[in-house]
Amino acid sequence: MNIKLVGRINLLTLLIAIVSLFIASSLFSAEGGPCKDYGPCDEFQPELNNLESLQRGASIYLNYCYGCHSLQYSRWGRVANDLEIPEDIFIENLVLDTGVKMGDLMVGSMDKELSKEWFGVAPPDLTLVARKRTPEWVYTYLRAFYEDSSKTYGVNNLVYPGAAMPNVLAELQGRQRLTCKDIPIFAANGGEKRDESGNTLTEEKCGYLKVDANSGSLSVDEFDSFIFDLTNFLTYVGEPSRADRERIGTYTIFFFIIFTVLSSLLYREFQKDYH
Repeated sequence: MNIKLVGRINLLTLLIAIVSLFIASSLFSAEGGPCKDYGPCDEFQPELNNLESLQRGASIYLNYCYGCHSLQYSRWGRVANDLEIPEDIFIENLVLDTGVKMGDLMVGSMDKELSKEWFGVAPPDLTLVARKRTPEWVYTYLRAFYEDSSKTYGVNNLVYPGAAMPNVLAELQGRQRLTCKDIPIFAANGGEKRDESGNTLTEEKCGYLKVDANSGSLSVDEFDSFIFDLTNFLTYVGEPSRADRERIGTYTIFFFIIFTVLSSLLYREFQKDYH
């Protein structure tokens, strides 16, 4: 086989591999699991280099979630170090158990047997929830609680129907209810159906979430930012080295691109010796 042809094939193969890495990385980062009755999960793009967001998220988790949900695969010292929180400030403000040492795992204090009696099931550890469910799922789930008097705790969740947990953030979010509204009727070609007078035809559809005005201490946008920080922290906890991995991966891909270009130029120089 012609040497020049072999070289071009190898170069093409390497370029295809690099492009595939880019595409796979984009698809993985944008992947969002389905959110059941809610529909497609809301978009969420983590900011793992945003230390302020991660610090707020850690504070939110330890104040609102850690009482029930442990982070047993993470250590206090690692979190404080990665989030650049001085240990004395971290212990004084975020660690409620005076017996905790910074090298300890974040195993929580709730007794599993008692929690089964109270909730019917032991609250799960959430260290890897963002990796198992995807950050988009977590972000959507935490904002999808609504009032449901038929449930034990008076709430249900569109993303995880029948969730056996109270909405601990209800005072912040406010009263969220399922409502109905009129939506346009679309024809087979994708256009809106209209009557003889040109008015759009509508039909009532239910299952939409709506927060009662001024029923929570945070506005809708403020609550979304609050949940963003919490989800951002859970994304970090699930893979503390992710930000470094993505940074190194970007450098590696750029290296391969530059190496490929230089190799191609060098190959062209070698080819001159054959003619």
